[in-house]
Amino acid sequence: MKPDDKKFWEQLTDKNDRWRKKRKGKEDFQTINAVIDGNTTKILSGLQSKGIIDSISGTIASGKESGVFLAELGSKGKLKCDDLSIQSPIVIKIFRTSTLNFRTIEKYISGDIRFRKYSKKTRSLVKLWVEKEYRNLSRCMLAGVNVPKPILVKNNVLLMELIGQNGIPSPLLKVSPNEATQPMMNAILDQIKRVYQKAGLVHADLSPYNILIKESTPYLIDMSQSVTTSHPKAEEFLERDLDNILYYFSKRGIKTPEAESVLDSIVDNETKTDEDKISRQ
Repeated sequence: MKPDDKKFWEQLTDKNDRWRKKRKGKEDFQTINAVIDGNTTKILSGLQSKGIIDSISGTIASGKESGVFLAELGSKGKLKCDDLSIQSPIVIKIFRTSTLNFRTIEKYISGDIRFRKYSKKTRSLVKLWVEKEYRNLSRCMLAGVNVPKPILVKNNVLLMELIGQNGIPSPLLKVSPNEATQPMMNAILDQIKRVYQKAGLVHADLSPYNILIKESTPYLIDMSQSVTTSHPKAEEFLERDLDNILYYFSKRGIKTPEAESVLDSIVDNETKTDEDKISRQ
């Protein structure tokens, strides 16, 4: 059974009407209904019954591969998040099982030492893709990279910290023209370097569309495709990330370094990464 109207989502309510109490309106229901299927509904209902989440409180974004929503924490969720210094609301990212590009997914999974064996069945690949983002965020968090703290993953559903203030998500770099400055560019390049040298990863899809700006500090998001530095295409992906960032700032009149010199400073063979020091997240 597929959700096709507001009533389907309302069926998730219990007698306390917790799901509906913070709903925003028709637009949110349309976005939610475009993302969830029957299995996702069961997962969300289970998270609610366990007290992890209490209600969906709004839509942040909706793309081809996923929908991103605000959610209020339940009693057990608050206890779990207290340990991570995360406050309500949080983010729920729901990956669409029907529209993910599986050829693209395999390009980033194949060659990753953490996923030597994997099933090519659709639902298994989606689950692995979501787990991959959770593990990549965990590695980055341990390495001190500015990323949303991951909370838990369940099949195609990922819970993580909201980067924002007072329940309002921080804006993307792409829509923050005043942040296109030399210090911001340097801060982002420092984060790319830390991801590589400390977390042992390459973002592999970095652009102004997946960098959030909070109090003039960049946070990297959308890390499902991120690969380990041992991936056969890691340096190619890293070079592409650098090109995207340097192009963005150069088009806004910022003096940028040569991409090759930045690349060399990051992948210097004499630089010891901390990949082995981080457990195989």
